[in-house]
Amino acid sequence: MVRLFASSGRVEPAGHWAYAVETFHDEGSTMTGLSNADWLAVEVHEARLQVWAMQGGSALESATSESETAEPDGLAAFDAALAKLTAPWQLPRLPVFVAGLPAGRTDAAPRMVPCSAAAERTTAVATDNFDLQVIPPLRQQTPSGLLQGAETRIAGFLSLNKDWDGVICLPGATSVWAQISAGEVVSFQTFLTGELLALLGDGTPAEGTALDDTAFDDALSDGLSRPERMAGRLASIRAELALQDIPPPTAEARLAGTLIGAELAAARAYWLGQTLAVIGTGGAVPLYLRALSQQGALATEADGSRMALAGICAVRRAVNGG
Repeated sequence: MVRLFASSGRVEPAGHWAYAVETFHDEGSTMTGLSNADWLAVEVHEARLQVWAMQGGSALESATSESETAEPDGLAAFDAALAKLTAPWQLPRLPVFVAGLPAGRTDAAPRMVPCSAAAERTTAVATDNFDLQVIPPLRQQTPSGLLQGAETRIAGFLSLNKDWDGVICLPGATSVWAQISAGEVVSFQTFLTGELLALLGDGTPAEGTALDDTAFDDALSDGLSRPERMAGRLASIRAELALQDIPPPTAEARLAGTLIGAELAAARAYWLGQTLAVIGTGGAVPLYLRALSQQGALATEADGSRMALAGICAVRRAVNGG
């Protein structure tokens, strides 16, 4: 059910979490050959920690954990969570290339755009259990922006799609629109649309849940054409839901359509008339693809985890000289 301000709980910003580890191994894997692993690839993505045991450019095994919201405990909490997640593999101490580690946990200095999507240098950090190679975030001066992991997914997409130019959208708690030219991130714009969806409602519809298409499309059109009315529209949705004039799925669809429509209005220069790709998995990705298609802007869809791994591998190659 959509909350629309009803919850009194505090929503923490992305990156404020402690880990509650549950492991998901690749289906059909017998974990054979893990003794051949020579490095680990790790992505921290919002509340998700994913690790791959690697042999060269090949993934031998992967595991994932979901986190709980809590005050940040810094690098020590990350080290402990990663150690717990990889414990079943019984691996020796290996180098670990990490994407998406929140800024401030290490001394990794952000790279300023425009710059290549794939970092050519990492920051070495030794923890109790691992030798980390931290992939630096990207920073933009005006408008001020910070990419913490999205840049590595972009690098992965570009490594698999040579000579691709256009705009890449990465939906999430913080959505990203990045302009790409000649293998570089030229500029980007970020929005808190996903975080607002989680704060005001129950986030995006669960996978397999039917969306009220008509309600979403109408709210999207209104949000796109009149973004200045967004706050008023949200208040109206809350009132209609409280009065039981609309069912929760309709309120959820209107909420998502209103917020995504306002984002598309602000990001119009990024997607209008551009070659587009949307990187992500589940969540808001289908909503963004639908929203863009409603404007006649078709986009290539790419899996987020696959792009993350490809990007980490691209960075490792660049750091190691190919």
